[in-house]
Amino acid sequence: SDNLLVTAPEGGEGAAGAVGLVPIDHGYILPSCRHLEDANLCWLYWPQARRAYDAATLAYIEGLDAEADMSLLRTTLGLPEDCLVTLFLGTTLVQKAAAAGLTLHATGLMMVREDESEPCAMERALAWAVDHCGLSLVGEVPDEAWRSEALKDALTRRIEDEVQAAVCNQRVSGTFRSLSSSFLLRHRTDSGADLVGMARCADEPCADGPRGEVAEADSLLEIAN
Repeated sequence: SDNLLVTAPEGGEGAAGAVGLVPIDHGYILPSCRHLEDANLCWLYWPQARRAYDAATLAYIEGLDAEADMSLLRTTLGLPEDCLVTLFLGTTLVQKAAAAGLTLHATGLMMVREDESEPCAMERALAWAVDHCGLSLVGEVPDEAWRSEALKDALTRRIEDEVQAAVCNQRVSGTFRSLSSSFLLRHRTDSGADLVGMARCADEPCADGPRGEVAEADSLLEIAN
């Protein structure tokens, strides 16, 4: 086949048998925890990412076993320990966020940067945990340090803190949506102010993310008063 990502069955094209697909971009599946800034979640703004998990999905997430998965990948593929930390971080985040009632969209926001120059929530969590354990993200870290229970415990605690902060931000966003709807009903105007745009921002991703919504909520309260 001329397609490098498709392998023909033994005997060449036309031969009996199934074709195979060649996976690519392996480094983006489980990148090193030192490079979380490169995370790019293409599904972040898909409509279904904003829907609540159903019971079956919640049960599946709860049953994820990061330790077992790390052990499997360590023994079968020999993945570097700093990549396995990324697996632990991601699994722990999804489980804690789902248990707290956050959607996949809200969870994903903690993995990507709102500002290219500012670390995302999970970068902050990892940096704190690494520093708490006396390690460094820029220097040499022995494998046993990456595998340590102390690092995993510190990372879990910090992820829990970030999840709770996201829950609080979501509550503020919900309050903003209620305020904006009430404000628009009480203060219809032909002055040209983009109040419709302000309300739309509450239901669609704002350029500034959750913090931008909080700022706009404050602005709306000032206008209403």
